[in-house]
Amino acid sequence: MAKSQNNLLELDIEKLFEDRNIDEIVEIEKKLDAEIERQRKDLRSMVGDRYKDVLAASDAIKSMKAISQEIVDGIDHITSNCEDLTHSIANIEKKTNFAIESKKIEERTIISQIRLAIFINEQIWVALDEENNLDAAQYYLLAQHIHTGLSLSKKEYINKIPLLQHTKSNLLVLKSKIFQKITEKLESVETSAQETSQNLNALFLLENQGSKDLISIFIEHRKTALNTVINSPYSSVRAQICSMVKCLMTTVRLLHDCFMSDQNGYRGLIWQQLQEIISSSAPTTLSKLDLPVTPLISYLPDIIKKFRPTCKFTNQTETSSKNAENILKEWLEATRNTVEQGLEKSLELIPNVKGLHLTREESLKIEPPGNWEQICKESHLPENFDIWYYFFQNLITLRCQNLISKKMASNMKEIQNEMKQILELITKSDKSEADLRWYTWNEDIEDVSKTENTHLGLSMKTKGYSQNIVELCDTLDKKYLELLEDASQYLYGKEYCSNLNYMVVFKDYKFKRKYMDKTEIANHIQLECSKTCVELSDYCRGLLNEKSDHFVTKSVTLARFLQAITQLCPHFHRCCTFSNSTDDWIKICDTFNNTSQNLWINWINHVVNETKKHCQELDDLSLKKMLKIFMKWDEIEIQEQTDEKVFKSQIQVPLKPSLILNEILDKLNISIGLKIPHTIPKQIHLQFIEKNTMVIFDQYTKLSDKQLSQKQALQFLFDVKYLTTFCIPRENVQLVTYSQEICDKFRSKIDPFDLDVFYSYLQNNVKKAVIQSQVILGCLLPSPNQLASLGISEKFKEQDQNPNILALSSPSIATWFPLLPVSAPSQRVPGSSNKPKDSPKSKITPKKIQDPTSIMKQSAASIFGGLATDWFS
Repeated sequence: MAKSQNNLLELDIEKLFEDRNIDEIVEIEKKLDAEIERQRKDLRSMVGDRYKDVLAASDAIKSMKAISQEIVDGIDHITSNCEDLTHSIANIEKKTNFAIESKKIEERTIISQIRLAIFINEQIWVALDEENNLDAAQYYLLAQHIHTGLSLSKKEYINKIPLLQHTKSNLLVLKSKIFQKITEKLESVETSAQETSQNLNALFLLENQGSKDLISIFIEHRKTALNTVINSPYSSVRAQICSMVKCLMTTVRLLHDCFMSDQNGYRGLIWQQLQEIISSSAPTTLSKLDLPVTPLISYLPDIIKKFRPTCKFTNQTETSSKNAENILKEWLEATRNTVEQGLEKSLELIPNVKGLHLTREESLKIEPPGNWEQICKESHLPENFDIWYYFFQNLITLRCQNLISKKMASNMKEIQNEMKQILELITKSDKSEADLRWYTWNEDIEDVSKTENTHLGLSMKTKGYSQNIVELCDTLDKKYLELLEDASQYLYGKEYCSNLNYMVVFKDYKFKRKYMDKTEIANHIQLECSKTCVELSDYCRGLLNEKSDHFVTKSVTLARFLQAITQLCPHFHRCCTFSNSTDDWIKICDTFNNTSQNLWINWINHVVNETKKHCQELDDLSLKKMLKIFMKWDEIEIQEQTDEKVFKSQIQVPLKPSLILNEILDKLNISIGLKIPHTIPKQIHLQFIEKNTMVIFDQYTKLSDKQLSQKQALQFLFDVKYLTTFCIPRENVQLVTYSQEICDKFRSKIDPFDLDVFYSYLQNNVKKAVIQSQVILGCLLPSPNQLASLGISEKFKEQDQNPNILALSSPSIATWFPLLPVSAPSQRVPGSSNKPKDSPKSKITPKKIQDPTSIMKQSAASIFGGLATDWFS
């Protein structure tokens, strides 16, 4: 054992940290602490043993001295027989005996105080070991009182006793130890009001401060306790926050019980306990010590026997009311900042909103005291004060918003990468998005889906959404489904499902308060969706480069994708209407539609450029070129009646538009057919027709400025009128006016008399050509009602009454995609008149034609027989 002690005392600290690991150093530290404690006990035992020997020796010396004095007195008494002793000698002897007795009492008084001081030191250690800091503080004050009295009364004797000096120096160490124990208790996370009050009173007695400062001291120690909780290691953020909630709840409870609650007429437990210590009726400090039985106790002076601690005590009811409210406000603000700073990094470790939900659930399981409302009211805390909602809820809400924003940003990056990959696949695939006919008009076993709400089959083909678009929308929608599943429990306390009622009303105040940030989070989700919408739209615009390959195909693909988002992404739609408001959703749809239309315009501009190139063929007016432009004209026989006889003559009027115009319109029809016309937005469809029509008109404007023959002027006039009737909406005043100006120029190049004769027949042939072209070029009709003024509706009513007319033979006015080129032959437009204007010089008799009504009533065989003479003549 001795060898082990020597080894511990001879340790080389620097070498120790070089040779040993942390665990071994910790073990050595424990052994050193044990050895120190053992030596302390040995020292106390040694001091006690020596003290007993000193007292025994002192008693023996005094006894020997007394005996010797008695012997001397006896000898003196014997010699007193001498007659020469006077009465004065006897008086001197009496005074000498009195002085000796007084000196004995004084010595025993000093010894008893020294012995008591040593004993009090031991009792302080015992009280500290038992965690009774208040008694330790009272014992310390008594010991300090004893040492002060000794130093003031018999300083010359005190300096001659080294043991007393050592005892006094140990008392200073004990004072710091008492402060340390008090601080540890006041800064404990969990402690009782009784312990806290005792430790505060111990601190109060030792420091002898004003009572109004005590609450500030308590608050400062609880701030330290909170910082200790924040900086301690934990297995999870959830455990850390729960510990912080418990610490703050304990602080509020202790503040109320120690300073605010009514305790037997005193404002707080601390003042009641203090009165039991310092009041005149309180027991003396010496009576609290378990003193050994010794006659020396009787020699203790009354100032020690009756000692009680004193302090500056005021009316605490008034003091607490004045200071508590201001101190609490400062504490609430400081604690909120501390919690915010302490959890700044910890909350970043929570990866999802569901983790925040579990953290909130765990923290709310911590039940406050039963009289919590009374505690808050008496402690001047805000109404309906709650630790979680006051200090933590805002931080959790901000973290929730931050997680949602990060999730949205992550979704955006992943969708952008998916878009890039799909665009690359589209450009390399044989089945291009530039021509969707392979997809739309191809029969597939999955055209009729057996599962509801699946983006398959005919439902997608009718909208023009290929599998690439559908997969991209599914990817986008799944990202927002993940967000809904993550946020559902936090916002509504239940797992997400498509039928989840978002209009949940929490009748219970407790649950209503639990989801108090539901509206704020919902608005944040909508706001982030709006930002994502704008960002996605900007990305689609920035992704394209006019000089890049497949620019038009990529533009149309992205345009369809933006259209599809609003129809094929229900979870995205739910996120955009999370707060049960459709305003943001309407704005998002408008943004997507505007961007989609801008992308569609890239395709329109491409087709317009192709049309410009094709229109340049009209610049050549050579005879060889005219053979390609002109088609067979209609020969009409007219009669002129005079008084003597009837004159007959033949006139020729254009019957169909020129071949070049037919080629241009056919290419436009094919171009729009590749994109599946019924899936193109109406506005884009109109712009496609109007811009291309404007290009064609520009070319005819150039022709109108050239030197033209009458036949050329008639053909070009027919072309312009045909194009105007077929492609220009009546409400488009600009194009209608432009067309009229071109027609006026062509009419100016025709003989007025001939124009007067030919014009009605030309108009009639325009209508016939339009009716015959409406099925083949139906995609170029701006609206289903474009040809309503030509009397087609009445014709259809008659056809509906004849069941042997094939359904496909009816020209389409309700759709924008081409049907089979089968139509009932018609030589004249129903309701039109072939009768020209009466000339003042002649009367023209039109050639008899077959009644269209009779043709409509022919059999199916006659209809198909008439195709050869009507369509291809």
